[in-house]
Amino acid sequence: MKAHWPAGRRAPLRRGAAAAACVLVLATAQYAGAQDGVYAGVAAGRDQAAVDYTKGVGLDVPPATYRTATDSADGGFGTVRASLGYRAFVAGRAYVAGEFEAGFHGGDGAAGFLQQGTGLGDRDVWPGLWTFDKRRTLGANARLGYAPGSGLLGEGGSVYLVTGVHWLRVHAERGFDNGVVSRVDAGDHTLRPWVAGAGLELGSRTDCIRVEVRRAAGDLELPTTGDGSAIGMPRLDHAFIMREWEVLVGYARSF
Repeated sequence: MKAHWPAGRRAPLRRGAAAAACVLVLATAQYAGAQDGVYAGVAAGRDQAAVDYTKGVGLDVPPATYRTATDSADGGFGTVRASLGYRAFVAGRAYVAGEFEAGFHGGDGAAGFLQQGTGLGDRDVWPGLWTFDKRRTLGANARLGYAPGSGLLGEGGSVYLVTGVHWLRVHAERGFDNGVVSRVDAGDHTLRPWVAGAGLELGSRTDCIRVEVRRAAGDLELPTTGDGSAIGMPRLDHAFIMREWEVLVGYARSF
């Protein structure tokens, strides 16, 4: 026997279900909306870099020769960064964010002296000093995070992964001594390191302390000088490979 509910009973049930759905939607929107949108941050930290410098000397005058040598050194850089981004919750408490970042670097950098070679003649890898100093950075980052909403991280805390591409301005010096000429070439150059890391935020939905660890790597190949066609005009190649860890502590505010 099929049961039939009175019309007057069905209406309250429908209204109650609709009200419950509205409450659920509003509650979810309130949580996400508290951290959705624009945010800004500042951070300071230190980069610890390992830099490999490779010099190549080539000559086509018979017998043709090309020799290379590599020297390595570590360097520490103080860092100050500022960021501006936008965050959106995409699935419950999970969010994505995109941001632009600017950074300034100082410190002694990495420096060494490439000692291989005698410095006599054009068929040798000429010894010489070298330096690698970071100056400033512009970057674009993407974040994927999760905000628990409570617990040790606080009401607005979260954990996240970050990756990005940066444009790093460096000052590089390359010295050589071939027994006749001794000089140092220097200039500012740009390399594009990739960045990947993880971090956490602790605090309220509007104000958070941020701790972040990053790994970055980038290569710099400088234009070749000389054509190798005659004694005294060897090809000179220079390349730098940078691998570094960075630790940042900062403050972020959501608007």
